[in-house]
Amino acid sequence: MAERRALVSVIRSHPNMTLDELRGCFGGRYGQTLRTITVRELLEAHAELAFPSDGGPPIDAAALAEARSLTGDAFDQRVLIAVRSAGGRPVSASYLRARVGGPRWKLQGSLRRLVDAGDVARNGVTSSTRYRPTETLRD
Repeated sequence: MAERRALVSVIRSHPNMTLDELRGCFGGRYGQTLRTITVRELLEAHAELAFPSDGGPPIDAAALAEARSLTGDAFDQRVLIAVRSAGGRPVSASYLRARVGGPRWKLQGSLRRLVDAGDVARNGVTSSTRYRPTETLRD
């Protein structure tokens, strides 16, 4: 559900995209979900997007609010999606917190679990720590 809302938000943030350009995305990682999005969803979506200055993807305020109630694996999956959305580029904890929400300790616990599971690689210490998806990602 969060992935679907995020895709709708991204499509809405590119109003000059043609249907042919959008069709070109159907074979990609999110193609299966993209093929099921309706015009009604695009027209009626009420996602509040913020376009960050750090070059990352748009921030969905509704997803942030939803993440507050998530725990355990559900929250970890939300963090993993945010790490993956950076396109392989290493990201800081503050980058992730802006996109996932929740208290710092909750994000740190999630990142620790994702690193231990081998889904995320960690480099650096303290404020220079960066996270990136590993090559052996699980879907």
